[in-house]
Amino acid sequence: MDWERVPADTMVVESKNIMLKDVVQAAADGVDTPEGLQEKFGLEEGVAGTENFQPILDVFLPAIERLRSGSCGGG
Repeated sequence: MDWERVPADTMVVESKNIMLKDVVQAAADGVDTPEGLQEKFGLEEGVAGTENFQPILDVFLPAIERLRSGSCGGG
């Protein structure tokens, strides 16, 4: 899935109603590993959808870091 292009309300972990916006917010709050996300959301390893955590982090952590550093590429 192209996580950069899906709506923020896309379900990531359906059994717990965790949406993409929840995962991105957790990343913005400093959770930067799949294990950290599992802990934050109270999930056991292997819960359907948790396999998406790393690909989501791969997309959004660099963007979050660019925003924090002020080098988001604007003119």
